[in-house]
Amino acid sequence: MDPHSMQHTPGEQPWLNQQQIHSDASSEVDVEQDRDSSVTMGEDLSRTDTRGGFGERRGNAVNIETAVHDYEELRREMTQQSRRMSMSQGEKGGAADFDLNDYLTDAKTKSEEAGINRKNLGLVWRNLTVKVRFPLHFIVTAATEYGVGLGADAKHIATVHSWLADTVKFWKWGKHQGTDRVILNDITGYCKDGEMLLVLGRPGAGCTTLLRVLANMRASFTSIEGEITYGGIEAKEFAKHYRGEVCYNEEEDINYPTLTTKQTLEFALRTKAPGKRLPSESKGEFVNKVIYMLGNMLGLTKQMDTLVGNAFVRGLSGGERKRLSIAEQMTTRSTINCWDCSTRGLDASSALDYVRSLRIMTDILHKTTVATLYQASDSIFNLFDKVMVLDEGRCIYFGPTAQAKPYFQEMGFYCPERKSTPDFLTGLCNMLERQTVPGQEKNVPQNAVQFERAYKESQMIKNMENELVDYEAQIEKENPAEVFRVAMKEAHQKHAPHRSPYTATYVQQVKALTIRQFQLIWGDKGSLISRYGGVIVKGLIMASVFYQLQLTAVGAFSRGGVLFFCLLFNALIAQSELATFMQGRRVLEKHKSFALYHPSAFYISQVIADFPLAVIQVIIFQLCVYFMVGLELTAGKYFTFMIILIVTNMCMNGFFRFFGSISPNFFTASQLSSIFLIAFLVYSGYQIPYNLMHPWLFWIYWINPIAYGYKALISNEMTGQHYTCESFGSSIPFGPGYEDPRYRTCTIKGAQPGDTYDLGDNYLSATYGYETWQRWIDFVAVIGFFVLFTAMTALAMEYVDLVKEGSLTKVYKKGKAPVAGSEEDDLRATTKEEVADDSMQNVADGTTFSWHHMNYTVPVKGGTRQLLNDIGGFVKPGHLTALMGSSGAGKTTLLDVLAKRKTIGKIDGRIYINGETLGPDFERTTGYCEQMDVHSPNATVREALKFSAYLRQPASVPKAEKDAYVEQILKLMEMEKIADALIGDIESGVGISVEERKRLTIGVELVGKPKLLFLDEPTSGLDAQSSYNIVRFIRKLADAGWPVLCTIHQPSATLFEQFDHLLLLVRGGRTAYFGEIGADSQTMIQYFEQHGGPKCSPSANPAEYILEVVGAGTAGKATKDWADVWADSPESKVIEQELEDIHSAVDQHAKHHVSAYSLSFWGQFWLVYKRMNVSWWRSPTYNVGRFFNVCFCGLISGFSFWKLGNTASDMQNRMFCVFTSLIMSNSLIILAQPRFMQERQWFRREYASKYYSWGPFALTCLFVEIPYIIVLAAIFLFCFYWTAGLPTGADRVGYFYILFVVFLFLAVSLGFAIASFSTTPTMAAVINPFFTSILILFAGIVQPPSAMPTFWSSWMYWLDPYHYAIEGLVVNALYGVKVVCDDNDLFTLIPPPGQSCGQYLAPYFQTAPGYVANPDDTTSCKVCQYSDGSDFYSQTIGWDFNNRWRDFGIVCAFCLFNIVAFVFFVWLFRKPRR
Repeated sequence: MDPHSMQHTPGEQPWLNQQQIHSDASSEVDVEQDRDSSVTMGEDLSRTDTRGGFGERRGNAVNIETAVHDYEELRREMTQQSRRMSMSQGEKGGAADFDLNDYLTDAKTKSEEAGINRKNLGLVWRNLTVKVRFPLHFIVTAATEYGVGLGADAKHIATVHSWLADTVKFWKWGKHQGTDRVILNDITGYCKDGEMLLVLGRPGAGCTTLLRVLANMRASFTSIEGEITYGGIEAKEFAKHYRGEVCYNEEEDINYPTLTTKQTLEFALRTKAPGKRLPSESKGEFVNKVIYMLGNMLGLTKQMDTLVGNAFVRGLSGGERKRLSIAEQMTTRSTINCWDCSTRGLDASSALDYVRSLRIMTDILHKTTVATLYQASDSIFNLFDKVMVLDEGRCIYFGPTAQAKPYFQEMGFYCPERKSTPDFLTGLCNMLERQTVPGQEKNVPQNAVQFERAYKESQMIKNMENELVDYEAQIEKENPAEVFRVAMKEAHQKHAPHRSPYTATYVQQVKALTIRQFQLIWGDKGSLISRYGGVIVKGLIMASVFYQLQLTAVGAFSRGGVLFFCLLFNALIAQSELATFMQGRRVLEKHKSFALYHPSAFYISQVIADFPLAVIQVIIFQLCVYFMVGLELTAGKYFTFMIILIVTNMCMNGFFRFFGSISPNFFTASQLSSIFLIAFLVYSGYQIPYNLMHPWLFWIYWINPIAYGYKALISNEMTGQHYTCESFGSSIPFGPGYEDPRYRTCTIKGAQPGDTYDLGDNYLSATYGYETWQRWIDFVAVIGFFVLFTAMTALAMEYVDLVKEGSLTKVYKKGKAPVAGSEEDDLRATTKEEVADDSMQNVADGTTFSWHHMNYTVPVKGGTRQLLNDIGGFVKPGHLTALMGSSGAGKTTLLDVLAKRKTIGKIDGRIYINGETLGPDFERTTGYCEQMDVHSPNATVREALKFSAYLRQPASVPKAEKDAYVEQILKLMEMEKIADALIGDIESGVGISVEERKRLTIGVELVGKPKLLFLDEPTSGLDAQSSYNIVRFIRKLADAGWPVLCTIHQPSATLFEQFDHLLLLVRGGRTAYFGEIGADSQTMIQYFEQHGGPKCSPSANPAEYILEVVGAGTAGKATKDWADVWADSPESKVIEQELEDIHSAVDQHAKHHVSAYSLSFWGQFWLVYKRMNVSWWRSPTYNVGRFFNVCFCGLISGFSFWKLGNTASDMQNRMFCVFTSLIMSNSLIILAQPRFMQERQWFRREYASKYYSWGPFALTCLFVEIPYIIVLAAIFLFCFYWTAGLPTGADRVGYFYILFVVFLFLAVSLGFAIASFSTTPTMAAVINPFFTSILILFAGIVQPPSAMPTFWSSWMYWLDPYHYAIEGLVVNALYGVKVVCDDNDLFTLIPPPGQSCGQYLAPYFQTAPGYVANPDDTTSCKVCQYSDGSDFYSQTIGWDFNNRWRDFGIVCAFCLFNIVAFVFFVWLFRKPRR
């Protein structure tokens, strides 16, 4: 939005409309019109360009001559207050303080005075042909939307087997396989600056593709032929230097939910504020001015401080979020704007207000506007200059909007009365919808090819070609590109490169992004509190486990453990950031297309914001740990410890985000990063000392930031420390008779025989191969890795484009893809109507549903808010009742209350079905089609319908009868061709279309044979033809005896006439009308006219008329309180009496002897398990990813600990090689959680409809994992066990395998349990490190139980399932191994004079493990600390081989505990908060 460019050329006048009424309540025109309430709404006014389409005070018309007069009349003297004061008042006072005319006049005058150039460019495209490749990896068929034959390329749905088979075929790796399909064919058109073009077509006709290509978003297409120019500038140059000047606004609203409306807009304006502004205007004033204007223009003024919100965060309503998305694009001040279905979710009045705003922008700012709109009314249609109609990627009309309808009528097509022109035009592409003049059936075009041919032979295309030639000549003559380039240079901020598409400098971008990053962090206080709360709790627990470590041999080992754990803890916290990073990617891609900022600047800002968070995190953690553990209390070491941890944390943040930046989804990023994390931890220097690493994988150490961080930490701590050799257990030998230190040796490596202490520097050198003087070199290395990861991630974000939203494609079950039908088959498709009609007879019993005195109150900050206020009504057999109202009136809320879906708030009122109170089976026997189409993406359409039928129809109905009914519904819903297609996921680009999902949503309810049907916005997001089909189906249901209550947003007159009753709500959740609509809507219209409403024109859309009357829309104003009018009306009294009669006849104490579910527990369990099994098998990303993850971890562990021997060092290596499996479990936990959360989405919908109980769902989630876990454990065994050289006896191998199977199940069930009480994957990712780190901490490896404080070793150690798992695995690997020390493992001591080594040490070895390698020597004794593998774990940890089956049983018991906990949390959170 560029207020400085708000000017028009001489002879041009801005469009004046309802926006001006919005802007000034005291407008003279408004007052004049209010004096005369007899103005007929919807009547034609004298016009030049547009005509009123429905009842509205201004007739919805724009007459140029009248507009000129009104404009001059409304031009008042500018207010004497400063603009800053004006804006301040506007934000407080709302729309009434805003005068659009004054604002435009002021902006135009000042911009002319400042000499600001305008950026005005038209758009021309010639012979545009676009192709997309349908990959044979998913093996997709070109969907019918694209007008191509089915079956040619179809194979099967991707499964675990198909992915593994494709992986084996290495010769096909990297090859692009598939078939190119044409989705736009030879399209030519143009849109001048100051003009608006509407693109219409059915789903898949190519409308979205055209807008994306015009917006220079080409990444998802394999071939784009033809020429596109922007005011004479080639597309390639425009994309490189002026990308942000053509913007695409997609159908879905993508914003950060934890920002407020104002923060969202302020950020966009900071990056797009022009360099050349008014002389006296600061950047901040410019930002405030534009926010002030946008807030008032789009009705967002009162929502400026409200969070944007999403499904999990309460914030703006759906309509308000849509208006925010529109406002955000307007802040870009782009020259050319492409709006893709931007009215989705808006009521008819709000949609009209929005398009009027576009008209104002286009006319006054000379923007170029191209839009696709679903279910556009005539009022909206007439605001456009030109229209292009597409069918199967072919242009069948391009020309003036006023001539579109006559063009097709002259062909022989018939447009019924009250059918809007957009509906008529899109309906031409559907043989079931279009109508012809009698006798012209054979003469009209039958398909897209014939329509295209007819257009290319028409006079219309010649006229448009001539106009295009003239326009191109005008462009060549006037050369608007030069003025545009000058304006672009002026728009760039100071020091910004003039050839860059970005307005702000890189530094300014980083500054704005950093501010936003802190706003995001502060907006999500819950995550912040849980993050730092977790740091405090885990820090205190960890510190208490290593409480006051002594400077002894045991203390030296424990110091290594605590320092390693400090790094591990911070690495796991950094891993939790991955989920948050991935969630913001779609916002980033949108802003990248807007040219708001460099993606690399976004990452740099994250790094800047990370720094204070990391500092606070480390300070908190260090305060909890450092003093309690007893690390050295010198300032130098304290602050060195701090900065090493800070830099390491920052480095690991960059490490995980790098994988997020190069991965297409969270699963891939998590799997890749987990593999490398495990490799880094194995080669950190803690598990395998630097001097014992095998040479073939030694290079991992050199590229490992954790290794350098660990080396720096332990060197910083131990340098200069003296570790005593005189404490118990710190020397060999010890005990009575061995008091003389001259004849002892330290058990700490690095000490000389007879030393009473060992220097920490010597210990590190002998044990790890570390030199302490290198600690600052190691610190610099960590900084180097941080810089490297920062640079790699920034470059990857800048240049790697992973979000490529291409075409939606279908996959089918093997051998089930439909065969392409001939044209004759398509022509015969109309006979399906009769078949469907016949099939609907006698499918429902009569049901009467009533509600009375319905009130609903929800808790809000500072009190409560009433959303529904004393609403009553009923639906009877055969009634199709429309539930309408403006956005926020409570339509969906009422449906949720009536369908018993609300879980928060207080509900009061009476609800009866067939004169009885609701029974426990109410949810199962009624169908509720929610607005969001939530289905399992891994099922086919037929499978989803059968699943619903089996679980919702009575158990007494035979399976064959249920199957037959499913086939009947498939025919009714016209879904036979997609019956075996995968439902899929729209975001992944594989699955059925939006309209088909809506049909499926209705279908899964119908197959349950409900007594009553609720539908929430069944036409939202659909085009007019799809909406007509859906409503036509609903009408059939009502005619067959079903009572139906349906909310609807933007019904055309054609749709509205299908309804017979109306419940109209107004803001505040009050009733404005309930009753019959009547023939031609006369009953309803007469009610409003008789009670003081304006008259409705015969040509008006009744649905839009009533919304306008009650004041819907962003600028709507009602002349009276229609809720009070209804309450006092005789019609209301009649309804009240009927509802009271129903209530008085109800037996309030009647018992319901029915079950909530149709099947028994085990019947539910079997069906849910079968569905879940199929879902897991069709999730190759999840399962194959785990396969490679486990395989890699097994191989890297096995080869890192290659063929372990039987030296003393190998005993420790045997323990640590098994310890690696504990760390690997973390990756399985992280991967399992999003998978469960996906399943939970459709479980909650199905549970709410009483398909099945929470118990079968929870158990099947766990049981379905068992076969995969068995296979994963086998893979790990083969990759790891023999490579590491562990005992090969059958009992040892078998025990390792079965215990590892149970351990993997323990990890997955723990992941599910955490996910079951987490609302989002991000929350689970924040919680994970707490559990995993605590479990590893108390397992007995990092800190032996004998060294733990008694408080922990007495209970927590025994309650840790990892303790039993690792004990069983370690004793199994070490027991019976005869230890033979090599020279590096032997301790050297000097015997007393006159004694041999054997004589001197004989008393010692009677009670201590080990042996003397040279018993006869009298000068130097070589002592091995262990003689058997069991000595290692029994002496250091206290484990016993005899406990291994006990350990196995206890791990199984913990698995049962996880199952119980998981089932409990599934039950506790079985319902979403709504």
